[in-house]
Amino acid sequence: MKNTTKLILFILTALVLFLPMAQEHFKLFKFRSLTGVVAEAPQPEVTFSNYTNRSLQQWTESHLKLNYGLREPLTRFYNQYMWDFYRHSNLLEKNPEKDNTKKMYMDDDGWLVETPYVEEYYAGKGRWFANDSLGMANYFSQEAFRLYQLQKILEKEGTRLFVLLLPGKELIYPEHVPETDDFPKDKVFSLWKYYGIKFKEMGINHVDVGQWFLEMKDTVDYPLFPQTGTHWSNYAVLHVADSLIRYMEQLGDIKMQHFTIGEREERTVNPDDDLEQLMNLARPLPKTPNYYASYTIIEDSTAFKPMHITIGDSYYWNLLNATPFGKVMERIRYWYYYNSVYFDFDYGHKNIKEVDVMKEVLDADFVMLAYSTAQLYQMSQGFSQQLLVELCCDEEDLAAATQELAGSLNISDEEARKVVMKNPNRYIPALRDSIPTQRSQKFMQYHGIQQ
Repeated sequence: MKNTTKLILFILTALVLFLPMAQEHFKLFKFRSLTGVVAEAPQPEVTFSNYTNRSLQQWTESHLKLNYGLREPLTRFYNQYMWDFYRHSNLLEKNPEKDNTKKMYMDDDGWLVETPYVEEYYAGKGRWFANDSLGMANYFSQEAFRLYQLQKILEKEGTRLFVLLLPGKELIYPEHVPETDDFPKDKVFSLWKYYGIKFKEMGINHVDVGQWFLEMKDTVDYPLFPQTGTHWSNYAVLHVADSLIRYMEQLGDIKMQHFTIGEREERTVNPDDDLEQLMNLARPLPKTPNYYASYTIIEDSTAFKPMHITIGDSYYWNLLNATPFGKVMERIRYWYYYNSVYFDFDYGHKNIKEVDVMKEVLDADFVMLAYSTAQLYQMSQGFSQQLLVELCCDEEDLAAATQELAGSLNISDEEARKVVMKNPNRYIPALRDSIPTQRSQKFMQYHGIQQ
C-alpha cells in the first residue's frame, strides 16, 4: 500500500514538473487564447557580449514567462481567484507605467466602461485643445469649415461626403459611469453636441446616431451597448446598418441592396464582451443578456453597389463584421484613424502615407467619417487638410506659405510646413474662399486635362 501511494505521488509530482514542459513543446492540449496585446522583443544574437551584458538572459526570462506550457489556464485560474476573493483585476487598477491610468472602470452594477469614455463624461477631451469652451469651439470650427469645403467640392465630382456622429457608452448610459475623482469634474464642452449643432447650421451631411440612440433608449427591449463591452451592441448595429443604407440612398439618389434581420436570440458574440475578455477570467461575468441575429441580403439585380471609404475608429469593425454593410458595396476602404489602411474583408493593410488619397476619394461614391464621442477629437488627424490641399493647391502654393511663415516666426521650413498643414485655410490664400475654385495640377491630371 505504501509503495502504491509513493508511486502515485511520484507520478503526480512528475506531471506537475514536466507537464508544462511537454505542453510547451508538443502542444498536447488546445487552450483558449489569452486576450490582450503582448509585445515580445526579438531574440538577441547569441554572442559572448550579449551573455556578459545579460541581454540574452533577460530575453530568455521574458520569453519563458510568455510562452511556458499551461500559461493560458493557469493565468485564467489566478485571475479568477483574485476576482472571486478580492475583486481585483489589473485592468481596474492604476498602472504606474502608463501615467497611473486604468484601462477601464466598473460601477456597482457590474457595468464596464473604458477609460476614454469615463474621461469624456467627467472632463471632456476638448480641454486638451483649448482652455475654455470658446477656444474649443474656435478650434473645432476649423475642421467643420474644411468638411463643408470638401463636401461642396466633392459633390461636383460625384463623391458624397458625410459624418457619422457615434455615441459612446457614457452618452447613452451615464447612469453606469462609475464615481471617480481621477478626472476634473468641470466639463464645459461636448464636441458631439457642438458638431451636431454646427453641422446643421452649415448644412454638412451627417447622421447623429448618438441622438437617435438617446431617443430610443427607453423604448427598445435590447441593450444599445453591452454591459461588459465598449462598442455598440451587435444587435443594435444591425439596425444602424439598415438606416445607414437608406440614408446613403437618399444622399446619393441611388437604389442599394437591403437586407432582412432574422429572429433574435440570446447570445453573446464578440465584441459584445470585449472589455470582459481583456480580464482573462476563467468564467464569464454575470451580465444582462446580449442578443444576436442573422441577416439575409435581398437579391436585387437593379441595385447599385457603391465604392465606399470610411475614416474612423474601431466602431466600424462592428458594422463590417456584424452586418452586411460591406457586402452591399462594390468596394470598401477602411482608413483606421487615418493611419492604417484596410482593404475589403481580407484585412490586408498598409499605412495611409502609401495611399494616393485624392485619387481614392475621387474614385469613391461615398466617404464616411465615423467617430464615437471620445474619439471625435481625432477627426482632424490630417485627412481634411491633406485632401483639401491636394485638390486645390500645388507644391508652389504650399512652399510659398511655408517660406512666409518660416520667415515671420523665424522657424525652420520643416516646422513651418507642419504648422501650415494643420490649418492650411489660414496660410494658403486659395483655400480661404467658402468654396475654393482653384484646382491643383494633380486634380487636372486625374481628369486628363492638360495645362
